[in-house]
Formats: sequence, structure tokens, C-alpha cells
Amino acid sequence: MKLSPARQNSLANCILEDLLIQKRVITPSRELLFEKVKQALSFFVQEWEEMDRGISHKIKSIKRGIHPGSSEWDVLYSRFLEESFRKKSRLFVKK
Repeated sequence: MKLSPARQNSLANCILEDLLIQKRVITPSRELLFEKVKQALSFFVQEWEEMDRGISHKIKSIKRGIHPGSSEWDVLYSRFLEESFRKKSRLFVKK
């Protein structure tokens, strides 16, 4: 998922507005909250890109020569993406 800095700012602004409208947060500084939302969004994009590179590399390393865009690629990508999310979620969920 490639997001330009302008698109990230736009999304961060939408998230900020939604948080403020729904009164999910109370902040003395709108600018500080905007920066925190941008940081979280940037972290998410970096994590997603890292997972995407890893999954693509994993599929490309399969001997059968699976081509990007094929239905087999899509099935494997979905499966490996789900596995990656499960692994990542274990890091953040405490038991």
C-alpha cells in the first residue's frame, strides 16, 4: 500500500475530525493530536509495506513460478497476509 505524504495527511485529518466529532478524545492541542494520528498512520503504512514485501518474496520463492496478478497469486497472498496478521496480533495482545 503506497500512500503519498499528502494522502497520509488527508487521511490523518479525516481520522482527527471523526475522533473530535464523536468526542472520542479530549485534547488541549488539536495540532498535537494531528501529529499523533499521523505517526500512527505512518507506522501502519510502514508495517503494511513490510508485510507486503515479505509476502511477495515468499510467493516469488515458490518453485512453480507463480505470476503476480494470477488467481493462484491472489489466493496465496490472502493466505499469507492472514498468517502475517495473526503473527503480528500476537505481539500486541497480552494474555
